[in-house]
Amino acid sequence: MHRFFVEPDQIAEASIVITGEDFKHITKVLRLGKDDQIEVCDGRGTDYQVVLNSPGDQTVSGSIIRQYPSRGETPELVITLFQGLPKGTKMEVIIQKGVELGVYEVVPFSSLRTISQIKDKKDKKIERWQRIAYEAAKQSKRGIIPAIRLPQTLMAILTEVDHYDLMLLAYEDENMLTLKAALEQFENSQGADKPLKIGVIIGPEGGFDPQEVAACKAAGVISVTLGRRILRTETAGMVVLSQLNFWK
Repeated sequence: MHRFFVEPDQIAEASIVITGEDFKHITKVLRLGKDDQIEVCDGRGTDYQVVLNSPGDQTVSGSIIRQYPSRGETPELVITLFQGLPKGTKMEVIIQKGVELGVYEVVPFSSLRTISQIKDKKDKKIERWQRIAYEAAKQSKRGIIPAIRLPQTLMAILTEVDHYDLMLLAYEDENMLTLKAALEQFENSQGADKPLKIGVIIGPEGGFDPQEVAACKAAGVISVTLGRRILRTETAGMVVLSQLNFWK
């Protein structure tokens, strides 16, 4: 069943109105019409099974026949991926796969060894990244569209540590604490409850400078190893997200 996101104000008690690009996609590309069914999400974790009415010139409405929680969300675990800005188009892949793996938001950041930089907040890359998040959310049947926040510095991110139940740093020179052990320690310290909010910090291609790691630890970030092999920046975040999904 084809799936679309709408704004909450497009949903009435028993009907939904679709406009814009989605209207064109439904009527011109998919050639759906009266009595065809689609799935619609309000972007807040609720899905609707909808039967379409006859389309108008600019809009198509549908009758809601069923409403249910989005299957693609895990509200008990909200993960933010803090991603060091990579070179080229790697960020696009990171966002796409991160959304598929359940990330709640992605925050690009610059650090001492970051090669790629975004100096203008109006950079078209950000708009493109949000579009990629939207398409990935639609494809993977997410109940929300994960936000791509404006790029920050690593030092700015460290001011947010207290907003999270657990903040993890994947560090290639960490030799002692594994991700599994860190999660077990945290779980034991918290009893049976899982953390509601987890932040994951992944460095750029050049990794982290030791003084940055020291600053992270001083702020309360937990440094973990992801194993014996050195992972690419576009791989490391996906490994952490996958293991958090398994742990959850």
